Amino acid sequence: MASDSAVLTTQHLQHDTTVGTIKCTAPIPFGGEEQWLYQPATTKFDLTRGSQQKMVIESEDSERNHSGFIIDPGTSVMIIVDMQNYFVHPMYRDHAEGIATIEPTLKVIERCRREGIQIAWLGWGITDHDLKRMAPAVQRGFSKTLGWHIGLGAQLPDRQGRCLFKRSWNAELYEPMRAVAEPGDLFFDKTRMSGLWSTDEPLHEYLRATGKQTLLFAGVNTDQCVFGTVSDAYSWGWDCVLINDCTGTMTGRGAQELAEYQVSQNMGFVTNSTALSLPFLFQPSNSPCTPMLTKAPKTFEQMINDFLPSLTLSVHWLHSHAKLGNTIEPKYLQDQPSITLHDGSSALTSPASTTKYVITLTDPDAPSRQNPKWSEMCHWIAANVSLSSTSSAESDDAYPIPTRHVLGGFSRSSCLHDVLPYKPPGPPEKTGKHRYVFLVFASRNGSGEGLGLTKPAGRKHWGQGKGGGVRGRAEGNGLVVVGGNFVYAENEQQ
Repeated sequence: MASDSAVLTTQHLQHDTTVGTIKCTAPIPFGGEEQWLYQPATTKFDLTRGSQQKMVIESEDSERNHSGFIIDPGTSVMIIVDMQNYFVHPMYRDHAEGIATIEPTLKVIERCRREGIQIAWLGWGITDHDLKRMAPAVQRGFSKTLGWHIGLGAQLPDRQGRCLFKRSWNAELYEPMRAVAEPGDLFFDKTRMSGLWSTDEPLHEYLRATGKQTLLFAGVNTDQCVFGTVSDAYSWGWDCVLINDCTGTMTGRGAQELAEYQVSQNMGFVTNSTALSLPFLFQPSNSPCTPMLTKAPKTFEQMINDFLPSLTLSVHWLHSHAKLGNTIEPKYLQDQPSITLHDGSSALTSPASTTKYVITLTDPDAPSRQNPKWSEMCHWIAANVSLSSTSSAESDDAYPIPTRHVLGGFSRSSCLHDVLPYKPPGPPEKTGKHRYVFLVFASRNGSGEGLGLTKPAGRKHWGQGKGGGVRGRAEGNGLVVVGGNFVYAENEQQ
């Protein structure tokens, strides 16, 4: 008799996950008591374990089978591996891949410092006692490089010190790294490829004692000391993130790609310096489902003065939505989007609930970021916008972006008043990515009445002549910024 068989497949949709015939909209847990939560609505993994502070790091769905992950800066550490003279300085070798990691690594270090992520430097630093306990295979690895009669601990010429001995010049940080090291940074020695191979290792002891959970890895060589430490961190239960353009190797033979594949598919997550430099911190409001931007991102600096956001702005097109810097193909942006505003309060009788707002869409990169002679380009001005009538606390949607079908954005048939009709983004050929920035404005005097705005004389420079933009328009109408969102879009011909 033939037996029945069942095949379960997992399919990622825009707002849910289908397993067989069961549709999952609730967060999906991974792990025991210390859990990750996969959010079907956003296709992101939340690694924060209930923390109130969250940093969202985007990634490409097609490459990583998820759209990003969320970390808690307070329990995260950036670990920079083996950026020492012996491994990177041109005196010892032509490590072009290692040198190439310096600029992106410095950028990530700067961002980590701003957000309170601990910086830790991990490198070789051995003693005579370590040499006596050294495994033969470890010793041989360095002898192959320097000659069979030379290896770890050998005296190097010209005051370079003994090979990778503590406090020797060759074991010091390479100068560009040394220049940015600060007193608050942590420095850990290791005596193997991995800095976590034993519970007695200083880094291992520190991570356990402080409760750090998410480890961001940079340094050299990707497939050797970096991967060795990642592998042990994974086995001990830490969350691992490999920053691919902040790591490099001389091995060749596809070693970098293989290491990235193993980490992204099995051990954790892979990201890059750009993604780590762009994410925003969110502080959840009364509802854990609705995020709020807690500071104005650098993307907005050119267009508007610094501001403290007080509203969450959701922007949805039929097939996509704005996620604070995601890239969307222009063909998906042609129809006017729906807009939803939330103030993070569960009471719709709050003063903000009666206020009327203005939504604008501006492009500071017209016709290109390299030649913004038309900047800024006005794409939309909409007035008479109110807060959503659906409390965020009622939403089943997952962090971080509220969904269209739950929050019920308005359409052209609602009370929305187009001061200047929506002009779909249409970046010209060979002009790179354009930023399309949505801003929410309220009256400076807090008026709850409708805002009387006039149509600008033109879209280029917001009708104000060269250099004109949304800032001048807002100031001229007594408006202040209270929220924002943005997307990138580019012509397929580049």
